Amino acid sequence: MKKGLLAVLMAAAMVVPAFAAEKGSMEIDGKLGVLFSPTMKEEASYMGHSMSESADFKTTFSLGADFFYYVANEIAVGAGLEYVVPSEVDVEGEGSMKYGTTNLFVQAKYDIAIQSDVINNIYPIVQLGYGINSVGGDASDHIDMKNGLYWGIGLGATIKENFIVELMYAFNYGEIEPKEAPFTVDTTYKAFKLKVGYKFAI
Repeated sequence: MKKGLLAVLMAAAMVVPAFAAEKGSMEIDGKLGVLFSPTMKEEASYMGHSMSESADFKTTFSLGADFFYYVANEIAVGAGLEYVVPSEVDVEGEGSMKYGTTNLFVQAKYDIAIQSDVINNIYPIVQLGYGINSVGGDASDHIDMKNGLYWGIGLGATIKENFIVELMYAFNYGEIEPKEAPFTVDTTYKAFKLKVGYKFAI
């Protein structure tokens, strides 16, 4: 009986709530996000002519996970993974186009303690990494999509020790190669992301 109780307590200790971050502590989290007003700007030049236009995409969702290590009591660095569900836009002359991406990144945040029974802290957060871009729909028959840089900046809050809310402004860069044209198109995809999640200390 004592051995069974000890095993339960040890298992619970592996996922105790992240009540206070200390230097050397670690945490993991899972997040669900909504992307508002995603847009893609396309820029190209050929034979002295320049082109620039933007396309609005439908609201979409993201799934992600993060790992953080506290190098100081307030400063954490780590890595993350985010999958953005492809969303659609109508491209004139090419039918529908879907764009999605998977972002791999390093990140850092700075916790600012709040004297509140609900909000434990707020934190600015920055992310920098690589986006694995994908294109679908009718447009995929006409173009190839290349991967590129990803970065984001935002503000988050920890609520009731374990719950997370974040607002991010994020950018994905890429390159479109039309299959029947002798030029490439540089792309910038940007969106506001509202994320909610849950974290554990490990």
